[in-house]
Amino acid sequence: MNIQQIEKGFKEKIELYDTLGKNLVESIKILLKKANIKVLSITYRVKNTNSFLEKIERKSYSNPLEEIEDICGIRIICYYQKDIEKIKKIITKELKIHESTDKETKLKYDQFGYRSHHLIASVIKDWEITPSFRGLSNLKCEIQIRTVLMHAWAEIEHNLAYKNEAQTPSQFRRKIHRISAKLEEADEQFEELKIESEKYQKELSKEIAKSNQEIELNLDTLQAFMDNNFPKRRKDLDATGQLLNQMITYNASLKDLKNGWDVLKDDFEELEKEFWMGANSKFTKWIQVGIARFVLDITHPEFINRLPSSYQKKARERYRQKYLI
Repeated sequence: MNIQQIEKGFKEKIELYDTLGKNLVESIKILLKKANIKVLSITYRVKNTNSFLEKIERKSYSNPLEEIEDICGIRIICYYQKDIEKIKKIITKELKIHESTDKETKLKYDQFGYRSHHLIASVIKDWEITPSFRGLSNLKCEIQIRTVLMHAWAEIEHNLAYKNEAQTPSQFRRKIHRISAKLEEADEQFEELKIESEKYQKELSKEIAKSNQEIELNLDTLQAFMDNNFPKRRKDLDATGQLLNQMITYNASLKDLKNGWDVLKDDFEELEKEFWMGANSKFTKWIQVGIARFVLDITHPEFINRLPSSYQKKARERYRQKYLI
């Protein structure tokens, strides 16, 4: 094939690669949400014609349309190092993996450089049953998985254009080594902090369950209370943070929430059903934060003032007359 034929073949496939990238991103988002793995972002890009032709010239491919495996590239940016392995495991289970490379393991102990995990993958034939993946199983894509700090390094490294030590002026090498080491250490410390935080929350759950004393209100203690008392309801840490801010604004303590729940818990399931019926809405079980807000709306003197409309307040008023502490 001459270069004109290669370029024509590439342009004919661009739309297919774009469809592959877009649909894979959406599928991976669903898989990670189901596994309760939070990520910063999942994005894709398809090489443009100039980038494709430049790579052919640089790498001297004999059959570039088959050999170039990153025409479609997907990037997953997660928060913690251990999430990389979890994400990799999920993708490996769902997709056909042709190659798996950990860039970090290729670095010697005294080297700085790019850290990321790369997978060359394609959708399995069974996925073609779904219209959005029909005719795409013969296309490969590159999936990069990295933490936020790995991504920060990669972007700055790209901007500086120093890909390795041989390309780096000697007067800059020590500083770049130090920056690389700090980012790697920070990645490890964030992982440790996450583990310590989870352990702390478990200990808090036991303390909150048996204590009648006032306990400091913060994100961890509030989440621990809800995990302990509403374990079967969905948690959402962002929503917990918003609830915390509201509790501070309206002078509601963790003890207020605990006392309110003690008053309502025996009747709560019936109250929840009755509330939704009274609101002429389809019954939907509240998530953890929804339960906590309802409890405080009914049992706390000020918290209901967060509601902007008299209609919303009126829907809770008849319960307040019975349960207001």
